[in-house]
Amino acid sequence: MNYLIPYLVFPGTCQEAMEFYKESLNGEITLMQSFKDSPIEVSEAFQHRIFNSELKANGIHFKASDDLPDYETKIGSNVSLYAVFSDRQAKEQAFNKLLEGGKVLFPIEDNFGMLRDKYGVQWMVHHESG
Repeated sequence: MNYLIPYLVFPGTCQEAMEFYKESLNGEITLMQSFKDSPIEVSEAFQHRIFNSELKANGIHFKASDDLPDYETKIGSNVSLYAVFSDRQAKEQAFNKLLEGGKVLFPIEDNFGMLRDKYGVQWMVHHESG
């Protein structure tokens, strides 16, 4: 089964925002991973920032992170669509089709890729392994 999750990006305030949403929505933060514990190397100044997080609350489900160094998040346009596919082939097909006229932001590596389509919408694609 394929599905879509909103993905928010913050300029260094992800953890604070997720705590706020947890309280506001009476939810649970099910994932909170810093850049320090991620596969991406960043300077010491960015290691405390959030690489990936997830919140679930009574049918509400979204993911969030802080932006990468040298990436300037613009509040109001800091939402991506996180598309989850049941297999690698479906993920790669969708990525390649969405990429037509667009730009690769993070090439597909293993389970994940990111792009901006020709309409300016940012997509993150992932397939469930196992």
